[in-house]
Amino acid sequence: MTAEATLTVEDLKAWYGQARALFGVDLTVRPGQIVGVLGHNGAGKTTLLRSIAGVHRSRSGTVRLGETDLRAKSADAIARAGLSLVREGARVFDSMTVTQNLALGRQLARRRGTEPPALETVLDVFPALRDRLGVKGALLSGGQRQMLSLARALLSRPSVLLLDEPSAGLAPVVAKEVFDAVRTLAGDGVALLLTEQNPHWLRGLADTVYLLESGKVARSGVMEEVVGG
Repeated sequence: MTAEATLTVEDLKAWYGQARALFGVDLTVRPGQIVGVLGHNGAGKTTLLRSIAGVHRSRSGTVRLGETDLRAKSADAIARAGLSLVREGARVFDSMTVTQNLALGRQLARRRGTEPPALETVLDVFPALRDRLGVKGALLSGGQRQMLSLARALLSRPSVLLLDEPSAGLAPVVAKEVFDAVRTLAGDGVALLLTEQNPHWLRGLADTVYLLESGKVARSGVMEEVVGG
């Protein structure tokens, strides 16, 4: 479903004005791998994803997608290179229907010079959207909006998908559906990097976990090594 590439981040630092938010973060996400970043509010999780995606420009260090150096590229160029960021809060276009939102993902895939996955393939991953195609984004539930955000990103045929707290604001049963979809995407070869506050959602899901504290990696490894059994 996607062109496979490894995301490599080395010595990533980020600032807000004179205040440093990230202190030399290193991580790797391989095709088909799910990597989780745990941390409390203010630990730097969102800044990490925004810096990798080029949305936050005040940063230094190395970010590579396969053999492509992303350091000096704009957020738009990084997206066209094959990296998609799904921000916290399930951002969709409220005035557009589900079908119209999904069409934006297909357009990005074509801008990358690739053919997007078939719509049916994506709806098989997110069946809750199947009977909502004509509904405007503003009328969707929180869980449906999150699934639409993920489905739109998937249609852009990314190599790497960054997810910022995908469980935020969702009921546990809906969050489980979202994470089941994440597991399916990894099985299709997408490299996934996601942030969470609650280790519950990463247990049994993430291959590797990084614990971020005050912009630094405090520990990394399998879940049991990072947060205990």
